[in-house]
Amino acid sequence: MTYEEALAYLESAASFGIKPGVERIQTLLDYLDHPEKDYKIIHVAGTNGKGSVTTYISYALFTSGLRVGRFTSPHLESYTERIQINDAEITKEAFGNLILSIQDGVTKMVAHGMEAPTQFEMLTAAAFLFFKEQGVDYAVIEAGLGGLLDSTNVVEPIATVITNVTLDHQAYCGDTVEEIAEHKAGIIKEGVPLITAAQQGPLRIIEGVAKKKKAPIYIFNQQFGVDSRSAVTGGQMITISTDKDAPAMLFTTMPGIHQAVNLACALQTVRLLMEQDEAISEETIREGFARAIWPGRFEVKCGLNRIFIFDGAHNTAGAEAFAMTYGELYKDKPKTIVMAILKDKDEVGIIGNVVKPKDIVIAVPAPTDRTETPEQLVTIVRQQVPHVVAQTAADVEKGLELAFKHSQDGDIIVVCGSLYILGMARQWLQQRLSH
Repeated sequence: MTYEEALAYLESAASFGIKPGVERIQTLLDYLDHPEKDYKIIHVAGTNGKGSVTTYISYALFTSGLRVGRFTSPHLESYTERIQINDAEITKEAFGNLILSIQDGVTKMVAHGMEAPTQFEMLTAAAFLFFKEQGVDYAVIEAGLGGLLDSTNVVEPIATVITNVTLDHQAYCGDTVEEIAEHKAGIIKEGVPLITAAQQGPLRIIEGVAKKKKAPIYIFNQQFGVDSRSAVTGGQMITISTDKDAPAMLFTTMPGIHQAVNLACALQTVRLLMEQDEAISEETIREGFARAIWPGRFEVKCGLNRIFIFDGAHNTAGAEAFAMTYGELYKDKPKTIVMAILKDKDEVGIIGNVVKPKDIVIAVPAPTDRTETPEQLVTIVRQQVPHVVAQTAADVEKGLELAFKHSQDGDIIVVCGSLYILGMARQWLQQRLSH
């Protein structure tokens, strides 16, 4: 099966939409002989930051000389980004072969009268199978939606992480942070250590589940925390202390206070693994964290005499993190924003955090049926930030051309509001820079 044929097959599965539950993937994994049981797993859930924490942990482990699989979602430019070994994406050829194996399992399921798995379930199973084929020591698995009913929640991890809990995906996880916390807490397993940066109401629920399951719990600002942080060239220096170990001074290329919290969660997790695995050391952890990159999360690129910032900022907490990081690095410097937001997100919350009165906003559609129309987005922007200059563009590329025209040398262009548009924006910049 070619990569293109694999995509066509996956797209046909996408028409079934999102169906929470683990029965279908359990059955599919039965047919694949349970590849997820062949290596050690760290399972990461949370509303924001789970991709960053997954990345930090995997970099620390493979820098320690271990072979590490990493499964994340969504992708920015290619499905191959979702399945990685160390810091290399799966090749398109290997991806095609992998989906062919999955298709074989799905065909057997359907022949036995069972419901076909969803696209995400197929991708999850594909990652598990690939990691077995590649002989990984560890796999770091990012949950998709929630936790309890997520297709990744079939694993038996050696550590679990719940980064934080804020409102997002209410249609699947509940209308309050406490209900969402119940879903995230679904990844907690009997006796398996849990690391979390959840706070207040959500933390109380997570603590309750951990206690019931006799899972040791490590809580941000209790057993570990951030002592200090300072912006330096190319990133930030962060000092993290725990109630057991000496403070660690770490560098990350990823800016923002939220990344300091993510890094602290990752450090606590990897230090627990270090107790069982002598390949991991403080030195290899430090080097891995310094090397870690995670595209599309306050990603700063300089080119065309402008500063480009690519950031998801696709829910209120993400938009708050964007605003704090932007303020730290660029104060109140006006920016030109190319923005798309999905209709099922808190549009008012996102816009309220990101858009300032002196900014220029260019609203574009995201390439999904869930996108808000650019016209409606402009209306909401003007309601939230009166007098702001706002207009529409037919697509991301045209939005960036407009942003370029509206701006001058040294100005800042931000692309945000939805992860769906970041891949196209990054490609646009790459093409312009290569001409």
